[in-house]
Amino acid sequence: TQSTGSSGINAEYGGLPGAGVQGAKGQKGSAGKPGIPGDAAQTIQLNPYIVAFHSQKNVAPKCFDGMTELWTGYSFMFVDGAEARKWGQNLGGAGSCVPDFYPGFLGISDIDAVTYGASVDKTVWIATAPDKMDLNYQESLPRRQLRLKSSDRAEILSYISRCAVCESIFKMVVVHSMNNQVPDCPDGYVPAASPNRMIAGTNSKEWTGYSYWAREVNEYPLGVMTDDPAACLLYYAPNTIVECNTATCAVRIKISNWLIDVNQDVEQYSSLLYYHDAEKFVSRCRVCHRPEATNIQYINQ
Repeated sequence: TQSTGSSGINAEYGGLPGAGVQGAKGQKGSAGKPGIPGDAAQTIQLNPYIVAFHSQKNVAPKCFDGMTELWTGYSFMFVDGAEARKWGQNLGGAGSCVPDFYPGFLGISDIDAVTYGASVDKTVWIATAPDKMDLNYQESLPRRQLRLKSSDRAEILSYISRCAVCESIFKMVVVHSMNNQVPDCPDGYVPAASPNRMIAGTNSKEWTGYSYWAREVNEYPLGVMTDDPAACLLYYAPNTIVECNTATCAVRIKISNWLIDVNQDVEQYSSLLYYHDAEKFVSRCRVCHRPEATNIQYINQ
């Protein structure tokens, strides 16, 4: 028989393995594909405008598109305290919209004690505006004191205007015509929407109204700055307020002050029987803002 000898070590490769020399650096590769878009950055308005809207109805108004609603509540005007303790709220500010109805929230503090809800101190609230065609409006108002802790509470709330506080990134401007015609916006501005545009029965979708200035209580005029949109009330309601102490409320007829139509000769009219007769003597107004405000895109995260 014939035998075959064993193969040599690594005979298949012709010898022992060795360490090679590192090659030169390769050329830079081509750019990669774009990545997935990241999340949008959060925009924070560090100094926003805080405004209050009053509907003069028992339904809350709505903030404009792009605004953030902070809360809704009841339209608070001023405190009629004893002696000289009287102060009013700016109707355009957040303090004029109380989230809950607190009729007697005034407390008096000295070194010995705190007196809460003195019966002589009263809070005063914006009343709901009457229907223009209601010739018997004043006669229909309740003449009695309405008790808060009774079934009267619902009736009281039906007479108090509702409000909304809104955060805005744009400012508004009010224009007063000083006549009985609604003015136009200044050049470069557009009409603002009506805060009551979503309330049933509202005729105008734009914020037009009547030039309000002040209301008097016990010879103290408590008003609003005429450059504030709150000075343009949506409805002419010259007389009524709701006045409350800690136990009762009453719808009162009080003096109010409005800018007038300077072109009218008021003295030729010997008597004004109804509030809508006087309406034609009141200055009209409009609220406006920059057109860019309606073109802002808001992204809900």
